[in-house]
Amino acid sequence: MRKQLFIQLFEQQTGQVSEGGEAAVLPASWVLRDEQRPAGVLFHGNLQEAAAQAAGARVSVLVPGVDVVLAQVELPAMKAQRLARAVPFALEEQLAGDVDDLHVAIGQRDAQGRVANAVVSRQRLDDWLEQLKAVGLQADVMTPEMFGLQWEVEDAPGHNRWSMLIDGRLGLLRTGAQTGLAFETDSLRPVLQACVDDAGDMPPASLQLTVCGDDAFADSDEYRVLSASCAEQGIELSLETKNEVRSVMLAQGFDEQRAINLLQGDYSRKQQLEKLLRPWRPALILGGLWLLLQAGVFVMEYNRLATQSGELKEQIETVYRDAFPESRNIVNPKVQMQRGLEKLRGSDGQSDGLLTLLAKAGAVLKDTPGASLRTLRFKGSKLDVDVNMPDLQSLDKLKQRLSEEAKLNVEIVSASSRDGKVESRLSLQAAGGGQ
Repeated sequence: MRKQLFIQLFEQQTGQVSEGGEAAVLPASWVLRDEQRPAGVLFHGNLQEAAAQAAGARVSVLVPGVDVVLAQVELPAMKAQRLARAVPFALEEQLAGDVDDLHVAIGQRDAQGRVANAVVSRQRLDDWLEQLKAVGLQADVMTPEMFGLQWEVEDAPGHNRWSMLIDGRLGLLRTGAQTGLAFETDSLRPVLQACVDDAGDMPPASLQLTVCGDDAFADSDEYRVLSASCAEQGIELSLETKNEVRSVMLAQGFDEQRAINLLQGDYSRKQQLEKLLRPWRPALILGGLWLLLQAGVFVMEYNRLATQSGELKEQIETVYRDAFPESRNIVNPKVQMQRGLEKLRGSDGQSDGLLTLLAKAGAVLKDTPGASLRTLRFKGSKLDVDVNMPDLQSLDKLKQRLSEEAKLNVEIVSASSRDGKVESRLSLQAAGGGQ
């Protein structure tokens, strides 16, 4: 069983407002039904305490029946929206107040084609909703208390069974699936007679009367009047006295499928949400436009960076190909460039790499008069240098300086005199690197 919370609002509670402008936290009775309490447990307190037990429950609010008029109107079949607009004007002659000040909730169409409806003052409905809002309660269903009376489908054609409940001076009568009224027990007989007359050729076959905790009602004048009236009308009267309060009995007899929910039209959850959002609509629209603008800027910036990244990648590959023209497969130019540089430097950690040899030999060659460098070749750990010298004596001095100053192992591979100069090739290797 789904958790259900039934809250009963009483007539004396309506319209009470605190000095601060907020609805007063008023005394209340509520019934809680769930799997552990299928029959329902009655609680007394205030609306704020009821709200504390509403978590996870479907909240049904039973409002005073004397504030709601249940009526029927004959209209042809039409769409729900058109029906909602047509019903208030069809009821105009039956209502004392201005239609614009009343809220009409549409019910079901009966077998005779009559549309049931519930009419309530907009001001009164606003008061009820304000009381609930003040304590953080959101009603799923708000309906007149007459729909808490038991109603049974006809067990045979023309055999209608009405239900009546009497609690002190208040009486509730249910004459159909979605018809009934609230009344004072002083006018019990005329009310019953009027309802029987209104039923026309479908009067009730029986009337089930339930009295709240008054064992002496069977001996009262009201009961004798009612009994006599039922006898005159040919209505079978059944009396049952229960030691239950009205709230519990109404909660037990409530069937949401056969009730008219007042929270329709302007008072539906959808409309209430739109009312809350309406003042914020311009801000929400501006916020949405700002988000769209930011998304557009983000996309443009992403595309710009993606294009720039592609250009940088092409530039890196170009630089890599210029530095290592023999490479063909370029997978990760950054890593490949790093590995190539480590190889040139001598990645084994020794001091016989190309750059090391160039640094040591270059300083000596630069300070040698008449020395002219032709070509360089590096292989393994040796650097072959082709250099022109003025004479053999200068070549010997260069070899000596490279050995002593640059700390290199130097080997003169070849030397030949041509056109007044000596063309020679020197093989250089770091000291300790072997010959």
